[in-house]
Amino acid sequence: MDDKNNEMTYSQALAELEGILSGLRGENCDVDTLASRTRRAAELLAECRRRLTRTEEDLAKVLEELDNAIDA
Repeated sequence: MDDKNNEMTYSQALAELEGILSGLRGENCDVDTLASRTRRAAELLAECRRRLTRTEEDLAKVLEELDNAIDA
């Protein structure tokens, strides 16, 4: 993962992914940039997945703490 991903929000990464997908679906898809666009999309997908996993873990901790507080 490069520094560019560290600075992006999830929404920004998703918007860039949507732009890449739109470009790949278009009639003017440039074969010369296909590999680099696909590579960038894979990087963005990996970053989004990491962020979703981290959020899921954080939410599970919060819910567990809430359950413990209610049971106490």
